[in-house]
Amino acid sequence: MKATTIALAGLLALSACSQNQVPAGQLNEAASLPPAFNFSKLGLRVLTSVINQRQGTTATLYGNDQARQAALEGAGAAQSGEVLALLTWRQQPDPNWFGARIPGALQSLELLRTGPAGAGRPAVTYQCFTGQNLALRADTLHQQERIAYLLAQKLAVLP
Repeated sequence: MKATTIALAGLLALSACSQNQVPAGQLNEAASLPPAFNFSKLGLRVLTSVINQRQGTTATLYGNDQARQAALEGAGAAQSGEVLALLTWRQQPDPNWFGARIPGALQSLELLRTGPAGAGRPAVTYQCFTGQNLALRADTLHQQERIAYLLAQKLAVLP
């Protein structure tokens, strides 16, 4: 009995040390960002997520430490040095879980950066990239509404 317990504990320890490799064909390629965009270099962390059932989209808001701190304080106005990125995907059915929805095709990436203050307010730069290849959208219609929307998002609170 003791030898069986030790062998079982050894097998569990060895299996716990294995790397979590995603089997071929199970990586959600449709939801992946293009490698050329190099999103990871921004060093952002997840702040909150949004699901819009009417439009069938899922979005995740990422931000740097300054944006996280501003969201915690509930500032509601841009602080100098903030970087916010909202990634939006079309939802698709999850092939592994009946009734579940997962991110599908990449729809857009909205990037908001604030610079040094000028005239009492920081300079805000907003860019919107659309489609799977994240092409820069030149249309500036509703830009101020989107900036206000991004800055108004509340930080997700985890227990």
